[in-house]
Amino acid sequence: MIKLKFSILILAISLLWGCKKDWLDYSPIDMYSAKIEYNDSDAPKHLSVAAVSIQPSKTDKQASLNAMQAMVEKIKAEHSDIQVIVFSELALQWYWDEDAKDAYQRQMSETVPGAATNFVKDLAFDNQVTIVFGLTELETDKLYNTQVLIRPNGELVKYRKQNLNQTDIDNNITAGNSLVVTEIDGIRAAMFICSDMQSDKITKEIADAKVDVILHSLTSSTDLNAQISYLGLQMNTWVVFANRFGTEGIFDYTGFIQIINPAGTVAERTQGNNVYVYRKLGIFNK
Repeated sequence: MIKLKFSILILAISLLWGCKKDWLDYSPIDMYSAKIEYNDSDAPKHLSVAAVSIQPSKTDKQASLNAMQAMVEKIKAEHSDIQVIVFSELALQWYWDEDAKDAYQRQMSETVPGAATNFVKDLAFDNQVTIVFGLTELETDKLYNTQVLIRPNGELVKYRKQNLNQTDIDNNITAGNSLVVTEIDGIRAAMFICSDMQSDKITKEIADAKVDVILHSLTSSTDLNAQISYLGLQMNTWVVFANRFGTEGIFDYTGFIQIINPAGTVAERTQGNNVYVYRKLGIFNK
């Protein structure tokens, strides 16, 4: 199924052992661009997915939700078989306000379930698609960087980011404490947020869980390698990689989005505002 085209894979693995604990990133393979072929044409199961980039409004969550709705309806019209659509981390607002920080996040936060998830619940039902997106969740007095998955039947699954970075800490985010794996039409999917990929503990848990696909909502202004990603190869799984677009204070986001195959090769990629990538993933039994 997987054919190694370059012996540099061995070098990449050896370099990984020297990486700092809790910092497993893409750099070993990014550096050498060692593409690996992957053939899923005879896979017994399939999952049709899309990763989306939109530009969230800073203060108008409904405007962000409307942008999500427009993209869901566009994807459904162009790919009637779509099963899962993934949006970015904190897709309803800015990721970080350098002046207000946690006060801004508290202003934009809401409970789960709440107004935003109710809107997306209706959107998922109307289009018969599972929708994944990020928001700032408020529970009692605590804030969480949360990824929500909503099925067409209205069922809601949520995951709270575990490996917080300095920006999350500045936003006064509380870390989650458990991996969330769910099934979509019989296919095992792990929920995953941005810097979680920099924790060997979390990535090992996902690898041990033997998931078929990682639903990866993130915020990144760093444009990664357009051909190779270590995460897919590290996990031996598909990765649906959804990012954001726009200028937010000191950060500029190109909106690059990717679908990565289990060989670590970027199968689909684009960038911009109100764009998406689509792929029918071939899933082999693990």
